[in-house]
Amino acid sequence: MHRGNPYLSKKPDFARLASRFPDFAQYVTVFEEGFASIDFQDPSALRSLTKCLLKEDWDLDVDLREDRLCPTITNRLDYLLYVLDLEPYLPSSSSSKPIRVLDIGTGATAIYPILLHRLRPNAKITATELDQVSHEHSLSVLTQNSIPTSSIDVLRAPSSGPILFPILDDEVLEWDLTICNPPFFGSEEEIREGQEGKELGAHAAPTAANNELITPGGEVAFVGKMIEESLKIGERCRWYTSLIGKYASLSALVELLRQNKIDNYLLKSIKLSKTTRWILGWSHSSIRIPDVSYSRRVETLAHLNDFTPLQNIARPEEVIPNTSFSRLIPQPNTFTHKPQPAIPIEELRQKVLNILQSISLHYEPIDGDEEGNGVIIEPINNTWSRAARRALARQVGQPDEQGEDDKGNESQKEAQNPMFRVRIRFIPPLTAKDYSSISLDWLEGKDRSLVESLWKFLLNKAELIGKKDHVDSGYRGRLGDGVDTWHRGRGRGTGRSRGRGEGVGRDRNEEDSMNEGRRYGQRKRLA
Repeated sequence: MHRGNPYLSKKPDFARLASRFPDFAQYVTVFEEGFASIDFQDPSALRSLTKCLLKEDWDLDVDLREDRLCPTITNRLDYLLYVLDLEPYLPSSSSSKPIRVLDIGTGATAIYPILLHRLRPNAKITATELDQVSHEHSLSVLTQNSIPTSSIDVLRAPSSGPILFPILDDEVLEWDLTICNPPFFGSEEEIREGQEGKELGAHAAPTAANNELITPGGEVAFVGKMIEESLKIGERCRWYTSLIGKYASLSALVELLRQNKIDNYLLKSIKLSKTTRWILGWSHSSIRIPDVSYSRRVETLAHLNDFTPLQNIARPEEVIPNTSFSRLIPQPNTFTHKPQPAIPIEELRQKVLNILQSISLHYEPIDGDEEGNGVIIEPINNTWSRAARRALARQVGQPDEQGEDDKGNESQKEAQNPMFRVRIRFIPPLTAKDYSSISLDWLEGKDRSLVESLWKFLLNKAELIGKKDHVDSGYRGRLGDGVDTWHRGRGRGTGRSRGRGEGVGRDRNEEDSMNEGRRYGQRKRLA
């Protein structure tokens, strides 16, 4: 569950809800041990619980139809909170503009829009709904709660035509996010197969109508069409996201993204109770999402505007290497390396800054960083490649690979857009036994190879890698997450592909260390 989800620590108190809502009391059973619960296999109990929670926690009056989906509040809220983690990287975050969101297939309760309206009252939300019954009921929910169309506008979707029609129809208006909970299945037979495949049975009774569960071709066809339509829209919508209900769908959808050269995507899993869902998001923008953000404004029911550490945004918290899932996750946008033997942070910082100066790569300090442990780099030209350094050496009349002059490449300095934008951080040790480390966050750009080449150049030139005695100094440390993050599962496996974010463990045995050194030596000789 998302760390900002209020239900992570505040579980529903069935006894208290029963005392406040008499209609709900009939579904509550108090056991001899003193705790109260409901029968989650009873659809009526689920609808009553959802109605109580919407009123108690969100001040929303919602009538739930018996013939339409009863949304689980915790699941819906989790999806919204994960998507809102993208908010600091949206253009609206640096302006006074409210975020603009499209909800595809909003359902009879318009659950995502009304919850998002409570989280972000100024948000401009457009929702679409294909089913006439659900469309009419969603409008009644907005009317009952006095929510104006200027905040939430529900449109009837055409039976045939583009899924993203509100964005496609207006070629000027810019959007921040799309959210979608698509029909997961392609037929009733798929639904039966899914139910039969659950060994322990479903946690809660099914409450959805067939039109909410089934679409031709299933979720792969539905979300695949969204991906194809997004190619026409491009950056006019910053992030497109959708829930994915079946793990088997992920491979085809990620492959479709890669076929269309979309490498700026996110993949997260949501596991509540016995059910796992996934969030797939993609962007045509050059803005990159760091693997780890350091603080976030949490807006919960009880504590607004608190700040707390943020979990990963674009990638899962834990991934087991060499699994099918590890091959689906996006490549890292944050590279970390911990030099061994240890280097004092002052020496580490000076080494790297001297190298940046030697290749005429201008850097700026990070705003608010009084200790000077971070810089921002926006290269105009590639001054770190072998060819660029040879040209610089000839220009200043010095041999290649020796003390490049600060005046190099002056003739190339022209007013043009940066190739990319990165942040380099020098991280002090957390404990007396820990080591200082260096990390690079890719913030903006579309050419991953350029960013990786700069990262590799800095580590090589500063002599921070290549020490045979230390495992994390191997080739994986050049482009990967480093020793401090491997245990959390971030990586693309071990030993299969260079520069894919792999890290290595803290307590590898001596034999593994020797093998790692040999592998690095072989690659160094081949290079």
